[in-house]
Amino acid sequence: MTERRTIIYIGGFELPDKNAAAHRVLSNGKIFRNLGYNVVFIGIDKSLEANSDISDTKGNIQGFDTWAIPYPKSVMDWPKYLSDIEHFQKIFELYGDVCLVVAYNYQAVALNRIKKYCWKHGCKIIADCTEWYSTKGSGLLFKMIKGTDSFLRMRIIQKQLDGLIVISVFLQQYYKKYSHIINVPPLVDLNEEKWKVSSDISRDNNKVKLIYSGSPGREKDKINNIVDLLYEFRDNDNFIMEIVGLSEKQFVNDFPDYKMKVEALSPKINFHGRVSHIQSLELLKNADVCMFIREDNLTTKAGFPTKFVESISCGIPVITTKTSDLNDYILVGINGYFIDNISSEETKNLLNEILFINPQKMKDSKNNYLVDSKMFHYESYKDVFEKFLSKII
Repeated sequence: MTERRTIIYIGGFELPDKNAAAHRVLSNGKIFRNLGYNVVFIGIDKSLEANSDISDTKGNIQGFDTWAIPYPKSVMDWPKYLSDIEHFQKIFELYGDVCLVVAYNYQAVALNRIKKYCWKHGCKIIADCTEWYSTKGSGLLFKMIKGTDSFLRMRIIQKQLDGLIVISVFLQQYYKKYSHIINVPPLVDLNEEKWKVSSDISRDNNKVKLIYSGSPGREKDKINNIVDLLYEFRDNDNFIMEIVGLSEKQFVNDFPDYKMKVEALSPKINFHGRVSHIQSLELLKNADVCMFIREDNLTTKAGFPTKFVESISCGIPVITTKTSDLNDYILVGINGYFIDNISSEETKNLLNEILFINPQKMKDSKNNYLVDSKMFHYESYKDVFEKFLSKII
């Protein structure tokens, strides 16, 4: 009998780089490939029509076979998206030697059906769990659907699978009784050209360049708190704040009371809106410090900030709040700082110090930051994955 060597990775990722999920699964997929497996991705494509046939979507990204299903465009599309697994079955049958399915934050009803299908066909199934979604601030219908889906996936179905890859200690502790489990932060491939962008030698070194880069979301990053904090230093002329991921119009629409503060900070604060991933990394590489503020809640405890990984991988230190597992990765004064309540004197004094010393004390004799940029390189986790797979397959 031929040995099964194909792994199907399925979920709501937009390959190659349209969301954080895409970066995570590609890096994990490279580890599986380095261990001798053929990895196949089934993601989403928002440009596809609802009646698209997955058989017509085959692509190749960094040597991986990729397939895609349409993302719901209307209320009528959601029931099929949440429950149908016909597309999965087609790809499973196409390869014929599938030994493992990795389901990335997969919708509960469909996940349960895939689980039964896998077990029926002698295949193992694990989850890649990176979020505990919140429905705070959502409409009633969304709360009912998303809340039920999250409850079933997180509290029931994922506990029944053959194993889990989780993204935080919080999730590792929650699932530790139920199956084989490894905790893996977001990883990157530093061999890709996008990580080799150089710094701009023509920049104004008399000003500290701060940056926020990401998608704020409903309950994650508090851009308004960053504006509040910088407003305290509006009379200083020695810093620039680059906000990447949303436009000034979007910010003011979300926070109309902040229009005056944004105008007062101009031109020290620049909104770039959505840019390509490569552009965001270029802006990040040319900053002095990455800054983001998050509340300590279920969503941030369970997750792990990709923007922290990207900043460290670009060699840039971080100023942030103490959420997720960041306390295990930030060496205060070397690759970052923690701040607490934005209105506290301690926080204001810290930012004041950074703005005036142009964080030189975090640099070596060659003017390079002391950040270990290889901390999240995917190859560092090969042994962890190999031991994990040996217990499952």
